Amino acid sequence: MNNVEIRDEFWGVIIKDRDIDLYTCRKLLKGEEIEVAFMPDEDDLQEIINYAKEIFALLDENDMTFREYAADEVLNHYREYIVEGPTITKAEIVNRMRIESFSVGSGRSFDLSYNDDGICGHHIIMVFVDEQGEPCGVDIAG
Repeated sequence: MNNVEIRDEFWGVIIKDRDIDLYTCRKLLKGEEIEVAFMPDEDDLQEIINYAKEIFALLDENDMTFREYAADEVLNHYREYIVEGPTITKAEIVNRMRIESFSVGSGRSFDLSYNDDGICGHHIIMVFVDEQGEPCGVDIAG
């Protein structure tokens, strides 16, 4: 078996996939199950797990900020991906986006993956967050 299970009081079971050296678990946020990925360098897994708890605690209050930032970027720079037509508004994008996962690596930055609800052709909207917790980039993946 290539996977190893790690038990954590907060996260529950974290699975390590040895083939790609990635740790993942699932956690409820706003009534929806999301995936959390931990991507450590060397021996900093516990530090990343602890930092991910801080991020998770702030996601509920910061989620709207991240979605608004993403909606602005989609409207300003990724309009060609929008399949709903030219009349879609920022508010509609914000209200339809749903967080699916977040990833934390070494350092204090992280990224969030949002389901686009078909707005951008069923692609993932990635939001990158810097070390200060501020959104700093968006990408349409898929």
